[in-house]
Amino acid sequence: MFIIRIDVKRALSIFASSKKEYFLIAIIFDVGFMVFYALAWYCLVRIISGEVKLSDAVLVMLISWFGDMLIPAAFITGEAIRLAFLKRRYGIDLSKAAATVVVHRLLSTIAFVLFIFLGAAYLIINGYRIIADVLLHAIFFALLAASLAVLCTLVIFKIEVFEKLSVRLFDRVIKLLKRKHLEKYRQHIEESLESFKLSMDMIKRKRLNVVLSFVNLIIQWICGIMIPYTFFRSVKYPVSFWLLAMAYPMYGVIDNIPFGVPANAGFLDAAMVSTFVLLGIDKETAAVVTGLTRVIIVIFEAILTGAITVLFGPKLFNISLSKLKELLKGKEKLF
Repeated sequence: MFIIRIDVKRALSIFASSKKEYFLIAIIFDVGFMVFYALAWYCLVRIISGEVKLSDAVLVMLISWFGDMLIPAAFITGEAIRLAFLKRRYGIDLSKAAATVVVHRLLSTIAFVLFIFLGAAYLIINGYRIIADVLLHAIFFALLAASLAVLCTLVIFKIEVFEKLSVRLFDRVIKLLKRKHLEKYRQHIEESLESFKLSMDMIKRKRLNVVLSFVNLIIQWICGIMIPYTFFRSVKYPVSFWLLAMAYPMYGVIDNIPFGVPANAGFLDAAMVSTFVLLGIDKETAAVVTGLTRVIIVIFEAILTGAITVLFGPKLFNISLSKLKELLKGKEKLF
């Protein structure tokens, strides 16, 4: 705010004149953002196990969401929590469940790239003036995401190659470390990779579930974009949905960088304001909308997911109060 010289009085005036009834709409979109993300994962989990309940999947997704907020690590924290849940609650092998995480991440990345290109294409076709640097950054982020998508695709469709490379890498590490006693784990790794392969084969055969998962992720992205869009409407500042469709994934990349700060406080805020300003949005309005958006996606989400974690976490993970104390002390393992 200091660097770009935001007029604090004007920003407060914009906030004071905003339509507060829009805040509830933004909360509804935020809940949808989390729920549709859970539904996308649930569609994939149902392929490998028909026992997993929808209510459990949604609740554990919200718990993992809270974990991602506390320990930001490119959403790996949440994925680990969901794998632990499938292991403890339903006895699903970790390597088998990992396939759902890989495909879920792939589909989310494809949706990410799709919205960047659709947003940029819409704005260019309609003659919207976009700063060249912003467009280059958008393309750069899209290419990074596309690279991840290609890597995930190779793992899915060339699983045999991935399996061979993993075993060779393990043998190479053992040879370099000169620790022959670790060779006993080779069979365990091969069995895990085989389980992962079988799970991937199951997912590839259930294409309808994959399509439904992708549709849920598309809806999730729309809900996410609608949160700042709703706040722009509340402050009576007309902004194209497609402008935000391009902006949302761009500053969303910052949320995937593990700065080690809960909810990436400060980093994501600066990225949001900067992105909005570079796209031609009034800087005071950009600051107000960013602040309001962060209240929803940080404070509201922390309260909601934190409460669900406390109320439902021990039951979902089959952890008693005594075991929870041991877990917190490091004496009990989550997996």
